[in-house]
Amino acid sequence: SALEEVGRKGIPNAVLIPSGFAETGEHELQDEIVAIGERYGVRLLGPNIYGYYSTWQDLCATFCTPYDVKGGVALTSQSGGIGMAILGFARTTKTGVSAIVGLGNKSDLDEDDLLTWFGEDPNTKCIAMHLEDLKDGRAFVEAARATVPKKPVVVLKAGRTAAGARAAGSHTGALAGDDAVYEDILKQAGVIRAPGLNEMLEYARGLPVLPTPQGDNIVIITGAGGSGVLLSDAVTDNGLSLMEIPPDLDASFRKFIPPFGAAGNPVDITGGEPPSTYEATIRLGLEDPRIHSLVLGYWHTIVTPPMVFAELTARVVAEFRERGIEKPVVASLAGDVEVE
Repeated sequence: SALEEVGRKGIPNAVLIPSGFAETGEHELQDEIVAIGERYGVRLLGPNIYGYYSTWQDLCATFCTPYDVKGGVALTSQSGGIGMAILGFARTTKTGVSAIVGLGNKSDLDEDDLLTWFGEDPNTKCIAMHLEDLKDGRAFVEAARATVPKKPVVVLKAGRTAAGARAAGSHTGALAGDDAVYEDILKQAGVIRAPGLNEMLEYARGLPVLPTPQGDNIVIITGAGGSGVLLSDAVTDNGLSLMEIPPDLDASFRKFIPPFGAAGNPVDITGGEPPSTYEATIRLGLEDPRIHSLVLGYWHTIVTPPMVFAELTARVVAEFRERGIEKPVVASLAGDVEVE
């Protein structure tokens, strides 16, 4: 009856928070609200959602806590609980968002509509989506292919396992489907698939601030041999490649490494090195045009404390950026509470 009223008033959009539709097997009831929407030309978001935030419009159309840190990341989730986890992450990390949107049962508006909208939105630089199913695989691929050349799209596809798929069915009425098929669809669409919620959020936070690498050559510089091994695995696991270090570059790195360290790739400067060694090797990595990306492995020592490492890295990266040299630099830090 409320939707009928909205229709008669000529209101073009409705955010439907109520539950008890397709996710509980009440498909006819959901069909009924869709029919009312179609009759009056009202577009529907939901039902079974927490609402949405649009920070650039100072809008919090939800029954949850407000959030107002404006930025370039659009985050969507099919679930209210995941939506709140996203909100908490944004708040903790001070991630600026353009919008946080609940999708729920997707009776009308779905992920394709949001992709198309955020693809055109000048305030959005990166889109990250938590999905339990795709309403229309072909339409999604089409929308993603149109969006990906303009801005990165990250997808966390939940319900990968049979148990997860069953849970998704009872939660949002989703048909979670065969994961191998989804893997193929997402790959075709050119989106970045995140293995978990934390990764999805970290990717969304990192991508807008990192320049696109100009090639495949990655160099790891680390103060801890163990980090170097794990980072090498991570690089390979993600379909990236470690650079084969040419002899002249190897010789340049060796000038800064103690005899018991290791050149090659990873470049292991060892743990006892002062800030100047980190700075010299990072500078070398940024200066050499054959290197396209740097991965830094830091571990907590009193010789180079965490904030000293962080500040020197940020300073050197900013200095090179001013000179027009932009490469992605990511750091993995291990250590005590100061590292956090």
